[in-house]
Amino acid sequence: MEMFDAYVLTSLRVDSKGDVVSWNVGITFSLHEAELHRADGVTNDYERFQINANWQEDASTTALVIAMREFRSMVEEMQREALR
Repeated sequence: MEMFDAYVLTSLRVDSKGDVVSWNVGITFSLHEAELHRADGVTNDYERFQINANWQEDASTTALVIAMREFRSMVEEMQREALR
């Protein structure tokens, strides 16, 4: 299975409770962009993830499954209404 790298750009922020938290601020497939983000300030960093090269096919399959589940739920609701 072919894989490639994706870089999630993060930034440290102070939340409403006063805690320092890491926020995801973007994603890139370019190591150079990720390094530029990190060099932009000490609060910036990135995390590297391996992505399946067939991610678009996986995303399409997931979208289809979600649509089928929503349709099944609608049919079940219509059946319940019809039995009342």
